[in-house]
Amino acid sequence: MAYNQGMDTHSSLTADGKTLLLVADDLMFPSRIREGARPLGYRVIVAGTEAAALQTASSSPAPAAILVNLSARRCDPPAVIRALKTNETTRGIPLLAFAGHVEKEKHDEARAAGADQVAANSSVSLHLDLLLNRLLGTVPASADAEALEEV
Repeated sequence: MAYNQGMDTHSSLTADGKTLLLVADDLMFPSRIREGARPLGYRVIVAGTEAAALQTASSSPAPAAILVNLSARRCDPPAVIRALKTNETTRGIPLLAFAGHVEKEKHDEARAAGADQVAANSSVSLHLDLLLNRLLGTVPASADAEALEEV
C-alpha cells in the first residue's frame, strides 16, 4: 500500500502527493528527474547529505516518495536508506534507489538497507512515470507491461 493511500506509518505527517525528495549530489540526475517529474505534476527537492534528507523527509507535508542515487559521494546511500527506513516519521515513505545497471552490489546493498524498489539509472531516466506509478501503487491498467518488466 502506498504512503499517500493511508499506510500506517506511526507518523503525524501526510504526503502532499506532489513532492519527490531526491538524495543526490551531482548535477545530472537532478536535472533528468526534474525533467521527467515536471510533466507528471511533481516538484523535486534535492538533498545531498543524510541530515538534509532526514530533515526534508520529516517535514510536513512529507514527500510522496524518496529517490536515492546510490552513486552519491557526499553521503553513504545505504546508510541514508537505513536511516529513512528505521525512522518512525519517515519509514512509510516509498523509496526508490537507483544505480548503474552493472552495479549489482549497490542494488543489493540498497535492498538490504530497506529500499522499496531498486532500478537502473537508465530506467529512471526513461521510465520515471512507470517507476513512480509502481512505487506509489498507482499503476494504471493501460501501463505498458513490457516497459515495466524492463525496469
